[in-house]
Amino acid sequence: MAYASATSNAPTSLAWRLLLLVSVAMTVAFLAYVALRLTYPFELEWMEGAMADHSTRVARGLDLYVPPGPEHVQFLYTPLLFYLGALLVPIFGEGYLVLRIVSLVSTLVCAWILFLWVRRVTGSGVVGFVGVGLFFGGYAYLQSWYDLARNDMLMIAPLLGAAYLLHCGGRKAAVVAGLLTVVAFLAKQTTLMWLPAIATGALLMDWRKGLVFGATATLAIGATVLGYHLATDGWFTFFVFEMPSHHGRQPYLWRFWTEDLVPIAPIVILAMACWIQYWRMGRRGEALFLAAFGSGALLTSFMSRLHQGGFDNVLVFAFTAGCVLAPIAVASFQNPRARLAGLALLTLQFVLLVFDPRSLWLERPALLMGSPRFVPTEAHLQASEEVVAYLRTVDGPVMLPFHGHLATMVGKPTTAHAQAIGDLVQLIAKPGEPISLESTEHLSPRALAAVFGFFEATTAAMAQKRYGAILLDRPSGAVFQNLFTVGLGSYRDAEPGPIQLGTAIQPTIGMTTHSPYVLLPK
Repeated sequence: MAYASATSNAPTSLAWRLLLLVSVAMTVAFLAYVALRLTYPFELEWMEGAMADHSTRVARGLDLYVPPGPEHVQFLYTPLLFYLGALLVPIFGEGYLVLRIVSLVSTLVCAWILFLWVRRVTGSGVVGFVGVGLFFGGYAYLQSWYDLARNDMLMIAPLLGAAYLLHCGGRKAAVVAGLLTVVAFLAKQTTLMWLPAIATGALLMDWRKGLVFGATATLAIGATVLGYHLATDGWFTFFVFEMPSHHGRQPYLWRFWTEDLVPIAPIVILAMACWIQYWRMGRRGEALFLAAFGSGALLTSFMSRLHQGGFDNVLVFAFTAGCVLAPIAVASFQNPRARLAGLALLTLQFVLLVFDPRSLWLERPALLMGSPRFVPTEAHLQASEEVVAYLRTVDGPVMLPFHGHLATMVGKPTTAHAQAIGDLVQLIAKPGEPISLESTEHLSPRALAAVFGFFEATTAAMAQKRYGAILLDRPSGAVFQNLFTVGLGSYRDAEPGPIQLGTAIQPTIGMTTHSPYVLLPK
């Protein structure tokens, strides 16, 4: 049933068209951000460089899921982003651009699916594009993740497509939806957090369709995991499942509800109203599916936020679901007052995506969409170029754990990224806690071999003075030095960094890491 009258009467028609203009403005703003930074030759976010190194590794025919060593520690992700990036390397070359293109295309696919879904349900292209405008308007709220060399958008695109096919397609479409979940899983295993809710909703809406979907997804993902496990001698399942299971938790239990959701409260309210409206209309199967889809997205964001290292990007799951459900809810309201109230909430949502209400009581920038803070500065460009110039002067390999891909740019071997090393260290010590042999009692033989093999190999490389220089950043460089005290005994105390203004190297988004300093062989 399409809500053909969604924009038909004069007051609501004018309101929808004004929202359409705002949506166009949000789309233009998003594209402007992309144009200003897509081809930027250095990191926008602190893990981008290492992600580029992973893709380069695949392009050069090297395996990803191998025992961790000083040259490479695999991130805790499934590999699709790196494979797709490697396919683009012959066209665009090695580096950040190939992965940013994958993320950008995935974001545009998300917007396209969102438009199709909302238009199909409401019968209005205007309402559909308002949903797209909301989605693009979330660019700054989500810390500009849409065009970064990260894998979140690559995961959401097929998973959103699967949910759309389940809601609007037949039982044959359920097979395609099940296969799309494999694509989403190969992009990021967080898929497995949202997937049970979607599958449950499908069963409640149409149990036959739900069974087809669930069986297809389970068999396909199961076969994929088994195949990778056997092909990598178990290292795939170690990095993708075992290592994340040992991660710590962040104290974000209440802050998620009292801070993270505040700027998107209007679409959260409208999403809940959507489920209620469908139930009241007697479309209870669809109501249960949409409730499962939305609440599963919210729970996935919440659980991901609690995960150690969970950043604002994990809010994209709840936000994307809201961009689908909120316009549908407003278009479904038959009562004129309810519809005007819904339009007012959509308008408020656009406002809150531009001006962050949390800045009234927290130390946060007031301006979201339109803020220049997501565009790299001339100082960052100069600082990055100075680091690269310094690396060219060093004889031999350089250990560079805080700035991935810079070594690759000057033809030097890669080294493991600090984030991947930190993930590995969490097997034997949570952040801020001392390493203890007693903390290894719960580890599997593979985990023990991985963590101690890495430390042994890295310490030996340092003791042999394999690196012509070790470049560390503040403030976490001290933590790195404490981890490798024995090996670093072969290196001199810190030398001044290779750039004049050390803080300028801080990436636009992500971990605080700046003011490089150098350790040289004695």
